[in-house]
Amino acid sequence: MDNQIKSKSATLLVMSCSGASNTGAYTDMIARQLDEQHDADMVCLTKIAIGDPKLLDKVKNAHGKCIILDGCPIHCANKILNNAGISEFIHLTITDFGIKKGVDPIIRENVDKIIMHIKSVN
Repeated sequence: MDNQIKSKSATLLVMSCSGASNTGAYTDMIARQLDEQHDADMVCLTKIAIGDPKLLDKVKNAHGKCIILDGCPIHCANKILNNAGISEFIHLTITDFGIKKGVDPIIRENVDKIIMHIKSVN
């Protein structure tokens, strides 16, 4: 969605691994919901991975007001940010909430629980 259409008041940035498993789907759903509710501005993790200078500056200038959502302990999103020289962020892993990768179905209650957790640490 074009930023000119969105009217955001959020200063928090959120990035998700959006991987191929159920836990990746959780990260994507959570990030999109935070964005839709104007609690955070979802930004593209892939653009960080390819070194997009404009987005790198935006994330670096957020001064830790970033939530990074990884689906599992492989921590792809975390590694992408670290490789880009970004280390100041809040990092959450979906499997730390008791959700088993490749096993547990996506349940709305779990999405809401994780969003509430994010809002409590922000």
